[in-house]
Amino acid sequence: MANLLGEEKLSYLFSESLAFKDYAQTCLNPQYRGYSRKTVKKGIVRLYGSEKVRLQNYFANFDGRVTECSDIWEDTYHNLHYLGLTAHYIDSDWNMHKRVLAFREFKDRHTSEHIYILIERILIEYNLNDEVFAIGFDNATNNTAAIPRLRELCGSTSLMGIFFHQRCACHVINLCVQDGLKVLRDSMEVVDG
Repeated sequence: MANLLGEEKLSYLFSESLAFKDYAQTCLNPQYRGYSRKTVKKGIVRLYGSEKVRLQNYFANFDGRVTECSDIWEDTYHNLHYLGLTAHYIDSDWNMHKRVLAFREFKDRHTSEHIYILIERILIEYNLNDEVFAIGFDNATNNTAAIPRLRELCGSTSLMGIFFHQRCACHVINLCVQDGLKVLRDSMEVVDG
């Protein structure tokens, strides 16, 4: 069940859905009783551990470059902050891959120093600090301020490191649209009347 949920990016609650249980009993096994959330969660944690080791071993022998993307966001309901880091790379058969390396609670203030330290730990954990070609962030000033130290950590000399810092295009477009809407707000209020 953990493999199915992981591969298809389904919620662990899917295992308890009546539709899935009905399908499994009708098409696979009339005796199927389902899995509890607790059992599925244990399976997912175990799967995560084995996949992490597999990915670490893969990157230990990786002969290529990786582009990282990072984002920090807040769970306003629980007042928690998280940092996510994904790796994007092309394997030796020219297949593109995207892997979530980390999804960590970010307890510190969102300073460039704290961002750097957390990303550094993750890159070293996967032995990727020498493989990073570029890293993508949104336009937050603290992210931009972390770039020089990350560039130094990663030794980004490819193309003189000029493409090392990539700003998220979606975030930039959203900022442009928001600024445009602010300018048009008075006109829109007149039209809405």
